[in-house]
Amino acid sequence: MFFQSTLIAALATLPLAARAAVWNVTVGGSAGLVYTPPFVNAAVNDTVHFTFNANNHTVTQSSFDTPCSPLLGGVNTGFNFPVDPTTTSDFPTFDIIVKDSEPIWIYCAQTGHCPMGMVFAINPPTTGNTFEAFLAEALALAPPATSADTPASTIGSSTTTASTPPSTSTLAKRSASAWYRNGTPMRRRASESAAITL
Repeated sequence: MFFQSTLIAALATLPLAARAAVWNVTVGGSAGLVYTPPFVNAAVNDTVHFTFNANNHTVTQSSFDTPCSPLLGGVNTGFNFPVDPTTTSDFPTFDIIVKDSEPIWIYCAQTGHCPMGMVFAINPPTTGNTFEAFLAEALALAPPATSADTPASTIGSSTTTASTPPSTSTLAKRSASAWYRNGTPMRRRASESAAITL
């Protein structure tokens, strides 16, 4: 009994950071233009650990009302984590240390990724401004269908065709220039990881 009481007392004196959880989030990768998982419910002092996979994505803070626009003074990794599609290890990372229980809304600022649903949240409410509502707000920003998105047989007819988002490979081709500078691969190694406290 004495040992158990002493152990409990010793654990109670540990700093909160020592007991904090780490939430692993994959940015892009084989799952496509998403953060996996799409949201976490983190406690104060928990770390949200983002691992950047193939292509060039960001972790950019927004507000619930403007999901695909940067929040002034918010987190923004910028395009500092380009990853060549052939990379299989040593992915760059970025950490956010949670300082309160307020929701933090995140999106990828790469052209077209947010309106295709590449959004994330820390501590989204379960009612009202939920993650699902945030995702719906982002998806609503997708550009309307154009004649380039519409098969030629339907132009000028009464048939309407919904816009199909470009494939992941199309987006990868569009952003290939972000992976190379003057023909040299540009990538950040895990040893060059960054962290921020919110």
